[in-house]
Amino acid sequence: MSKRDVEEEITIKINGKNLPMTPFVQRIIRRTILAMLSTLKGTEIQGNEIIEVTVKKASK
Repeated sequence: MSKRDVEEEITIKINGKNLPMTPFVQRIIRRTILAMLSTLKGTEIQGNEIIEVTVKKASK
């Protein structure tokens, strides 16, 4: 594993199971998420953050 691979790692779990991704897909998803978050007011992205997102169905 190269230094670049380590720097651009992303892990996605769906219902506790890791989603396998190629390095190319990891880079696209990681950079897209960081780009979206960087546009939020008061956010300073360094690129080494640990970001957790939980998506749940809204209860009625």
